[in-house]
Amino acid sequence: MSSDRRHDRTMIAASETAKHNPMRPPDTLPRTRSEALRTFMRHPSGWLIALYVLICAGLRLHWGPLNWRDALVALAIVAYFPVNEWLIHVFMLHYKPRQVFGRTIDFYLPVTHRRHHADPWNPRWVFIPRHIHYTTPITIALILWALWPWKELAMSAITVYLLLGLHYEWVHFLAHIPWCPNLAYYQRRVREHRYHHFRNENYWWGVSMGLGDRLFGTAPKVEDVNRSGTTARLHGD
Repeated sequence: MSSDRRHDRTMIAASETAKHNPMRPPDTLPRTRSEALRTFMRHPSGWLIALYVLICAGLRLHWGPLNWRDALVALAIVAYFPVNEWLIHVFMLHYKPRQVFGRTIDFYLPVTHRRHHADPWNPRWVFIPRHIHYTTPITIALILWALWPWKELAMSAITVYLLLGLHYEWVHFLAHIPWCPNLAYYQRRVREHRYHHFRNENYWWGVSMGLGDRLFGTAPKVEDVNRSGTTARLHGD
């Protein structure tokens, strides 16, 4: 590479970094723990989920003390969550528009996720869209209405699910900023999610957990997977 070309590469603006080297986050993103925490807590998604967790946990405790059944329900939700995460990512976030009687059927959630893949370092598309949070109280109310005779266990399940959802938001946020905790678990989750974005979007569907990929065979060795057309375009190939 000539010295002039090296100089040109060093002069690339931070906003253009992803176009030239997608695996390298722009310099404008959080690069320290304190910056990461401030940015995460400033976004409505994190504190909305945290608020729902507090309300649901408070209701559960108001309805009576916890017991061994609550522990079993919590374990069941934790065991199911990686599968749930995998299914949502595959069938909802990566939903492809369909033609039905000449009309295109599409939804806002996969639209925002496609924007996220097209612009992976843009914080605007990293977090769960607000309309999902606005419908959460309705979903909780419907679950409680359907399971009212077992409302205590239902609320325990909802609380644990929301806690795992908050953790999901944190891990996904980490995958799209330069800083990551010095813990092997988080570093692996970040690495695999970046494979999903920058190697092949047909693999590594898990975000906060990787068990779903192991169960369904979608976490191969990265060297065994060719770069997909979508990620090739991100790289400018």
